[in-house]
Amino acid sequence: MATSSIRRRTKGFTLVELLVVITIIGILVSLLLPAVQAAREAARRMQCSNNLKQIALAIHNYADSHKVLPPSWLFDFPPLNVQTWGVGILPYLELSTVSDQFDSRVPAFNEANAISGHNQAIADKNIAQRFPLAPETL
Repeated sequence: MATSSIRRRTKGFTLVELLVVITIIGILVSLLLPAVQAAREAARRMQCSNNLKQIALAIHNYADSHKVLPPSWLFDFPPLNVQTWGVGILPYLELSTVSDQFDSRVPAFNEANAISGHNQAIADKNIAQRFPLAPETL
């Protein structure tokens, strides 16, 4: 009977030990989550400021080569052809291939150009894709 009163100890963890370990891991993860979010926000902020810097450098390079800042709008008559400053700075943003696709003889805001992928739609879309001011994800 003496041997029956001695309890056998089995190998493994008890339920309480597992719950304590899971709780500690949960607390550590909850402490790390704000730090990860802050790092992501800092990376987004840095990317946004870098994009603005690249656009500003492109504008200054345009001004150095043309001795004037890029015009906000260019009007060409006839036909009514409207272009913005984004078209002028494309080569200075290392988007010369997009600049080569641009046809200045075709009105920029023509619906056919938007469908065919020409002119202002190309310029604005490529600048926005390459240099987003508020990136959604990293």
